[in-house]
Amino acid sequence: MERQILYAVLFVALTLPFVFPNIPFKTPEPSPEIKHAYEFVENLPQGCRVIFSIDYGPSSMPETHPMVMAMARQLFKKDCKIAVLTLLGFGGILMGNDAMNTVSKQMGKEYGKDWVMLGFRPGISAVLTNIGVDFKSVYGSDVKGTPITEIEFLKDVKTVKDFDLVVDFAAGGTADSWIQITGARYGVPIIVGSTAVIAPGLYPYWQAGQIKGLIGGLRGAADYEKLVNTKGLATIGMMSQTFGHWVILFFILLGNIFYFFGRRFRK
Repeated sequence: MERQILYAVLFVALTLPFVFPNIPFKTPEPSPEIKHAYEFVENLPQGCRVIFSIDYGPSSMPETHPMVMAMARQLFKKDCKIAVLTLLGFGGILMGNDAMNTVSKQMGKEYGKDWVMLGFRPGISAVLTNIGVDFKSVYGSDVKGTPITEIEFLKDVKTVKDFDLVVDFAAGGTADSWIQITGARYGVPIIVGSTAVIAPGLYPYWQAGQIKGLIGGLRGAADYEKLVNTKGLATIGMMSQTFGHWVILFFILLGNIFYFFGRRFRK
């Protein structure tokens, strides 16, 4: 068989879910750490305040972006307010604005009223230590220059302890800092959404009860979308990946069949 045929079939299998996203596709039951994350968010009080730390760049967008959007939808349904920041730099601001603008437009939410972008401050340990003492000394204004005292849902914030939850969407080591400083020292509940490659290193925190949930990789993002009853890019991505695996397994099986039958006929 010409390899071009194999590539063509694989290409069709991978792109099919993006062209026809409503193809029936049954996903497995979400794992406990993802269910716990969802249930903790679901049990937050109406109108709660949450920090989203967007600590990934465009290269990790396929895995982590759907997590941000799914959880933002869940929180906005409860009329919760979200303060978005990043410990990463410009990439985090870019990703955070993209995800939050998309969801807020879909749900009729407003910048400055329902969510705000606080931006980047250098020095992870210094930032996380100081917001536990005086939040406004670190984040005195948003990225547009609006003072925190003029943002309704943030004007009475004194420390990070005035938030009901911190969620770190991470592609690197920032989650460790949030857990060890903000979680352990100041007692703020932490949930982590991470790329698949760093998720194994975060499981000890989940097993020790130091975080309220862990959403790992594309599969984790798809599971979270299932829990919030939305079919987003993570679910479509998992469909594409699954269809691609099926095609590869089919051609492996077909190749072996032809090989064994061919050897038998040659005898």
